[in-house]
Amino acid sequence: MSRLVRYVLLLVVGGWLFSGITPVAAQLAEPANAPNLIQNGGFEQQGANWEGCGNVQLVDAQQDGTEFVYAGQYAAVMGINADGSDCPQLPDLTTPRQILTQSLTIPGNAPAVTVSFWFRAAAGTTVDVFLARGYYQFDPNLGGVKLGTFATDQPPGWQLYRTVLQGDQLDRVRGQSLRFSIVIQERTDVTDSAVLLIDDVRVIAADERTAAAPLPPRLRGDGSRPLAVVRIEEGNRWLYRMDTDGQNRQLIYRGLLNSVTSPAWSPNGQRLAVVDNNTWPWPVPDPDPQNNLSASAVTVMNADGSGVQQIYQTQSRKGSRCPFVRPPGGPSEEPSLIVRVSQVQWMPDNSRVVLAQTGFGVFCDGRLAQGGRSDVLLVAPPSMTPITAAEHAIRPSANRNGRVLVDGFDLSSGRSNRADGIWEIDTTVQPPRATHLIAHHADREPVWHPDGRRFAVVRVTTSPSADSSDRTFALMLYDRQNLALPRMLLFADHGRSIGNLSWSPDGTYLVYTLERFDGRSDIWWLDVASGATGPITTDGNTLAAAWRPAAINRLFVPLVAR
Repeated sequence: MSRLVRYVLLLVVGGWLFSGITPVAAQLAEPANAPNLIQNGGFEQQGANWEGCGNVQLVDAQQDGTEFVYAGQYAAVMGINADGSDCPQLPDLTTPRQILTQSLTIPGNAPAVTVSFWFRAAAGTTVDVFLARGYYQFDPNLGGVKLGTFATDQPPGWQLYRTVLQGDQLDRVRGQSLRFSIVIQERTDVTDSAVLLIDDVRVIAADERTAAAPLPPRLRGDGSRPLAVVRIEEGNRWLYRMDTDGQNRQLIYRGLLNSVTSPAWSPNGQRLAVVDNNTWPWPVPDPDPQNNLSASAVTVMNADGSGVQQIYQTQSRKGSRCPFVRPPGGPSEEPSLIVRVSQVQWMPDNSRVVLAQTGFGVFCDGRLAQGGRSDVLLVAPPSMTPITAAEHAIRPSANRNGRVLVDGFDLSSGRSNRADGIWEIDTTVQPPRATHLIAHHADREPVWHPDGRRFAVVRVTTSPSADSSDRTFALMLYDRQNLALPRMLLFADHGRSIGNLSWSPDGTYLVYTLERFDGRSDIWWLDVASGATGPITTDGNTLAAAWRPAAINRLFVPLVAR
């Protein structure tokens, strides 16, 4: 094992160009003020206290560009020229390709241990992270843990890896002298173009998950910037208006079947749209209840809940009559086609909406048929005839220039030619023109910033392990003019998942839905500049929120609930 030395990084990796671009804005706020058990965690003493083998090196931001470090001047670089040189041999006679390691001691009274580091990765290999007796493996009888495994095939930008040890894992490290190690094992999946940059390594004897901050004074409600929210009340999903501090909650719409989702303000702030769960046939149900299928309407209304109008209705299709009994030699059961709307947003002209419509087959016993379809459609009332904006796509978000971001997805059946990731649909030309912005399935739910240039996405991170059920969600901010260096705004390890993003009118805050560990959900705010976050609701009954645009600033007081 050898001391790290400086490495000059000049390369293009799998289409990922390192070219000296300046990172976007400030960095994610760190949890604070517990001493770091790692010495020189930011590598600013040019690798002092660290050991490496297999050609682990340092990168110097002054020579190679600021995008190669998360903070300061230096970061460690792995993956490149990983040759196993000076690495110790395993008992099975294999040798790791690379190890980055440092010794440390965990206090015997540690209430928890948080291990974190920032990384940026590209191309293909697998990385293991250990806090253990040896360099790269552990024996539970001797103490230590394997913290996780992740792939270097990652979407753009620096992101946080963080895991908190408690319970049995904490017992195996507390009071122990161990090694923190990041390891690229001997595997056939290591490619010459694999890159892993590491910076700001921290091992803390405390629980440093994201914590709630006090509500900023600017978010104290005065009625001028209301949120439209969907709440669960008595088993129903109703539309409310409330202030940005969660106060002054008022019911404005109950829905066709007491089940609304996806609230959206028109750009001028005068109307609201919701997905309104409904049945088909519509508006007159079939006299035989077995022929009435689940469906969706899109409902628009004035800001006070008046003037309710359905502007779109999906048309499901009945399959075989239930219960289905196949006669001898007769046809197989035909599934019913269920067509629903999953999300609705307004276009910038205030007169059209863009929606995601999903269709899937269901048999009488509840089994889903193979296949399915989800497309993004444009609807311009009074016509209920949609125009297809993007096939095989979901979660649309429109900006003021008429460009719509969507999640694209590939179908395993091969019927889709749209790759996974984030696509931009230019609806100002016919047919609409699609541009693939982010070619990675980990980024989803794109939402345009009010400036029409930046956008936020929800990222499914690789932390703390390769097990998808354990992964932490994050919020990333992209600049359309520089997609290579998004900024992580939030590492959401204070709940199970996050979604339903909505920007404040001035773009300084986001609100999002946090699914709590108990399965219920609340609305939280996020300060984009500082990374501070905290709850707006705390009762676990709020499912989604939309922030009223700035075009209308007068006080809004609903008169009647519908």
